Amino acid sequence: MLLKCAVKNIKRSKLMSVLTVCEMTCAVVITLVMVSSVLIRFRNYTPFRDMFESKGLYCEFSSAANKDFYGENKAEDFLADDDILQFLHSPETIAACNIVSCGAQADNGLLEVNNFSFNDEIIRRFTPKLKSGRWLKESANADCIECVVSKNEYGWEKGSRVEIDLGGNKYTAQVVGVLEESAKLPGGFAVHSTGDDFNVFFNSYNYEIEQKPLLVFSSQYLQKLGAVQGLFSGCLITYPESVSQDQLKADQQTLARFGCAYSMALTDLDKNSKLYLYQHLYDMLPIIIVILVLAFVSSLSSSALTMRTRLKDYAVFCICGMRWKQCVLIELIRSAVLAAVSLVLSFAALSVVSKRFSISVVWSGISLVSIAVILLMFLLVSLAAPYFISKASTPKQLLGE
Repeated sequence: MLLKCAVKNIKRSKLMSVLTVCEMTCAVVITLVMVSSVLIRFRNYTPFRDMFESKGLYCEFSSAANKDFYGENKAEDFLADDDILQFLHSPETIAACNIVSCGAQADNGLLEVNNFSFNDEIIRRFTPKLKSGRWLKESANADCIECVVSKNEYGWEKGSRVEIDLGGNKYTAQVVGVLEESAKLPGGFAVHSTGDDFNVFFNSYNYEIEQKPLLVFSSQYLQKLGAVQGLFSGCLITYPESVSQDQLKADQQTLARFGCAYSMALTDLDKNSKLYLYQHLYDMLPIIIVILVLAFVSSLSSSALTMRTRLKDYAVFCICGMRWKQCVLIELIRSAVLAAVSLVLSFAALSVVSKRFSISVVWSGISLVSIAVILLMFLLVSLAAPYFISKASTPKQLLGE
């Protein structure tokens, strides 16, 4: 009965209902797009947040780290992730990328590839965007040589087997996943400035630019097989809180001797990162507030107008036995129906917008909470006008006018 009355009210005020639905749909779509743009910025920061917030160093190695940097290097001289920690002042963890001395083979000989490996710290924390399959398992959980590949011309896909040569020993690697083109991976190189943030720790791998496919392995699994690996590109090294600035400076000099071309304190990197993250939020917030205010003012006006035009009808309903509060409830149901329609249209609009304009929409707990808050506020605002209008008069007074 109440739902039928609510639907009739919508039909009798078609123009206001359509305007309200359009404004609420725009409010939901724009809010979700803006929330997504903020969440996308946090996507790469969050997995390493505790490391960024720790005392430590961000380092970039211009060549594979080794013990005999200025001399003729032997295979055993190269230092892979954890190996370099023995030369530093009691570091706690390292999140590192290694270059691997590895050849991929086919029936017609060696194939041109790039080979990287990540240690367990990165594998556990971070999963890049994948076109298919899954990310690597930590070394202790893998029962074979796993690899993730980029786009390639060799026909490698999830489930493929790749013959590899590790220092003269032949092995078969199982492809467990395929990277999306231009997927971001830890281990960055950048043109540096005083405002460097966490983005310097990541690089996009693009097959069309590199002209070689990428094979990504677990460095600690390859280490068990005796593979030659050298610490390469960007890495994060964290220390206990007790470490002194003098010790950090001494370690920076030690790392420079092993091929570290650039380093900076993680405290500075994290400070710049938070400025980068929250500045975008501060820029978006006024726009979101203005859009929501306009949508809520519209819904308030629509509810007030509908309630006023139906007051005498509600007075008749009350004479026939309906309670005055139930009349207000009809307006609440009307608003709930409009909100439901707006939500459906919002999802449809987001689907079109994301495909047409290549806009990423991130679905997370924050996104869902944002939608819930918008709809709840819409219902509360829509209820306010009918409630106060009904309080200002009685059915007897309305019928006597």
